[in-house]
Amino acid sequence: LFRGIFALNTYCPGWQVFTMAVLRKPGKPCYEIPKAYRPIALLCTIPKVLTVIVAENISHMVE
Repeated sequence: LFRGIFALNTYCPGWQVFTMAVLRKPGKPCYEIPKAYRPIALLCTIPKVLTVIVAENISHMVE
């Protein structure tokens, strides 16, 4: 899959979509202020792995 991405020089636009979840921070006295919440972006795993592969390839080229 990843070799095909590099060979075709393409990236699936659906991988840029994420889901945002908002969690309450524990121990906050008042949940009426925005700082009492923590936003979490849930991403697809494939782009994360691709990012690691690209970073490793770049580090090998630099060495």
